[in-house]
Amino acid sequence: MSEVRLPNLGEIDEVTVVDWLKKEGETLKAGEDLLEVETEKTTFVIETPQAGQLVRIVKKKGERACLDDLLAEIE
Repeated sequence: MSEVRLPNLGEIDEVTVVDWLKKEGETLKAGEDLLEVETEKTTFVIETPQAGQLVRIVKKKGERACLDDLLAEIE
């Protein structure tokens, strides 16, 4: 099991999950766009860190996340 955590996005302390681009159960390729997050000023796309299956989304659309928070799990 691999964890997808919110990476360091510079001087940003907190983001909001805007949209998941993949659904639980989907097969993922490394480097694919996985989800969009936003700050007060901009939107970022978080990529899939490795190939596998998205088994659990932890932070749902509209929820806030901080640096290194668990976003999802890939098997």
